[in-house]
Amino acid sequence: MKSGKIYSFTDVILAMALTLGGFMVFSGLQPPLQHQLNPLFDANQYEKAYGYFTGKSDNYLVNYPFSIRILVPWFAAQLPFGDIIDNFKAINLLFSLAWIPLWFLVSKKFGLDRFKMWIGWFWITFHWVGVLKGNLSDPITVDVPIYFFQLLLVYCLIGRKWGLLLLITPLMTIQKESLLPLLLVLIVYPGISLWRHHDKKAPIALAAAFFISLLTLKITGHYFPPANAGKNGAVNLFYNTVGLLGHPDLFLRWICAVTLAYGAFLWASIRNRQFWTIPIIPHHQWLIPLALTYVFFSLFAGGDFTRIAFLGSPFIMLVLLGKLELTRIQWGILLVMSIPAMRLFGFLPDGGADFETWKTWHPEYAPWKSLGRYCLYTAIIVLVSWKWLKNHFVTPRMKKAPK
Repeated sequence: MKSGKIYSFTDVILAMALTLGGFMVFSGLQPPLQHQLNPLFDANQYEKAYGYFTGKSDNYLVNYPFSIRILVPWFAAQLPFGDIIDNFKAINLLFSLAWIPLWFLVSKKFGLDRFKMWIGWFWITFHWVGVLKGNLSDPITVDVPIYFFQLLLVYCLIGRKWGLLLLITPLMTIQKESLLPLLLVLIVYPGISLWRHHDKKAPIALAAAFFISLLTLKITGHYFPPANAGKNGAVNLFYNTVGLLGHPDLFLRWICAVTLAYGAFLWASIRNRQFWTIPIIPHHQWLIPLALTYVFFSLFAGGDFTRIAFLGSPFIMLVLLGKLELTRIQWGILLVMSIPAMRLFGFLPDGGADFETWKTWHPEYAPWKSLGRYCLYTAIIVLVSWKWLKNHFVTPRMKKAPK
């Protein structure tokens, strides 16, 4: 399924047009949840930040970590539509389109053919916790820009655009603080290895970006202190870890959640020994640590296993798609098995008005009856992947990434 020209202006325009069409359709069919009826939803915190930036509130009473995610609420407060949902939807639409050119460009750098590029775009765009549907159900969010910024980060890394990386680091940091641990991981690997191989620029640039990100967080936290003083990333991680150890069933729920996020793409890759034994191809030295960090985030960074796992999809789908070499029949099997996880024709229930129904959509919160169905779906995908989705083509030597 190779294509001679794997990146074109036509691909980008068509993908953006389809995304815009999907946004318009889902915007009419997927009602936004009534977050004010349930204090557990993050939208309540972002609404407080939005109220402060619009001048409706004199006090900044936003809890950590939402208190330092000021970019999107501030941006939304500058828009002229008046209604908070419309302003956030406008930002979501902007970034729903902005990440697409970067996806096709970065995918080319990683050697994906056109078929894989379009599969990745379709999965990330139309999955129920992806770019469109999940963020139209819960539009007061800062999640959508993360797809753009993550791909921009990858572009800087593989293109060695260190000046651009340092320039965008403050913006990426106040969009979401997850950039800081990503940079720390990259400093460890491949940063240390590059330093030992006399590539000084990369680890120095990563270290500089890390300290810029850290300084940005400190300054932001000073001017926009959290209402829940004493909370920080380390404290949250500790409590999340303790919670997991006290509830072993959460590991089962997590497995079901990541299966729902990545379908047979995940298990077909895990099933193949080639996924683990093929030498790391050019550029994957950057991608693999980023993908693994989001696997860690999905389990330890909060209770929303499915949503957090999917936020790493620009990294994870590039890894999974890059490693899979299947026949046409195998691709057909993989897609047939995976499509149900996308819930293309379903719409999320209102988690504010009907929280119990909303929970059944999420393996991490679902009652045991619903969780049983997710376990069955996971088991079927594992068995099918093991029996029929073995890699058709084994790369005998390291691939070369296209220039």
